[in-house]
Amino acid sequence: MQATAVTPGGSAKRRGIALLVIGLILLCLGLSGLISLQGKSVRFDKAFDAKADLSAFFFTKLEEGQSYSFFQNLWIYLARYRLFVIIAGILCIAGFVALNRELLYSQKVAPYVFVAPFIITFLVFFTYPLISTILMSFQEITGAGSRWIGFKNYTDMFANKNFYTAVRNSFVYMVLTCAILIPVPMLLAYMTESKLSKVSGFFKTVAFMPVLCSVVVAGIIFRMMFSELDGAMMNQVRKFLGLKPIIWLKTSGGSMFAMVLLCFWRWTGMNMLYYMAGLKSISSELYEAADIDGANSVQKFTKICLPLLKPTTIYVLTISIYAGLAMFTESYMIFGGNNSPKNYGLTIVGYLYRYGFEKVDKFGFASAVGLVLLVGAMIITVIQLRITGVIGKKGDD
Repeated sequence: MQATAVTPGGSAKRRGIALLVIGLILLCLGLSGLISLQGKSVRFDKAFDAKADLSAFFFTKLEEGQSYSFFQNLWIYLARYRLFVIIAGILCIAGFVALNRELLYSQKVAPYVFVAPFIITFLVFFTYPLISTILMSFQEITGAGSRWIGFKNYTDMFANKNFYTAVRNSFVYMVLTCAILIPVPMLLAYMTESKLSKVSGFFKTVAFMPVLCSVVVAGIIFRMMFSELDGAMMNQVRKFLGLKPIIWLKTSGGSMFAMVLLCFWRWTGMNMLYYMAGLKSISSELYEAADIDGANSVQKFTKICLPLLKPTTIYVLTISIYAGLAMFTESYMIFGGNNSPKNYGLTIVGYLYRYGFEKVDKFGFASAVGLVLLVGAMIITVIQLRITGVIGKKGDD
């Protein structure tokens, strides 16, 4: 019977795997301790160092003579020294890489290395804030700490009539902007690429310039344009048409018209750019074949451009839905604040801002509003992708 020889390389590899496992465990524990603090790391550190009551951060308040269990104390110390645990985990993973340098040149590992920055960024800047927001939506957060209140934030939100006003304004704004910012830029892009070839460069520059303008500057300009003064630009237009001046920003229709017009002015050039890129991908042979068959410009647009521009239209529609529901700065600048007359300019994000930043101790309520906005946007987007055939297309076939 022959004895199996243990090679130094195999032992080093096993040590490397142990370092990797230990490093991943330490990294997960450190990140768990960080997430469990829910953004209250600085206050927790001060309370821990001062040996103050930690019930506002973990577990329940201790009665006289009571003490935390071993595992509770272990978790508290883990949360306090979370950065050291995370650094130790990273060093162990770095030690594993040092013992297995050939992994740096492995074609199997290389894809994961290139994807790792995105995954880390996604976890840190999206997953962690999302988890924290979900937890905060079930809490009442004050300067003294936080406490669980269940679904109270959601019940209060759905009982507030201003919430429905904000949802209605955002939904109407989204529908109007999508109805304008898809067909108009598509037609302008088609005309620019086909009929206005001699001045297309100049027209593209002029159409794209509003995109470069700051939304703050644009909002102030539009506030002056829609001023209630008789000399304001929009009232001068009404006078030219034989109509009386009106107070634009103190009516529901005038307020929505101002916000939609600002969006149309700013983003038409960007959507034109998307459609021009889509038009460039259409083969010129299709147009030549249509000319041979005697098709006119309208027929070429409806039979060639519209079907082949479907992917671009779906993309523009998707980002327009998100932009419409997430609109805030335009309304804030047009009305000079987040308190518009009779909430004509209140959007769902403005409603979130009102309770998250303008009011005191309403972070939990604002978190609930943000989650409702996220879920609503996802539902609308999924329905739109389902209708356009992006989702469920294989199943239908």
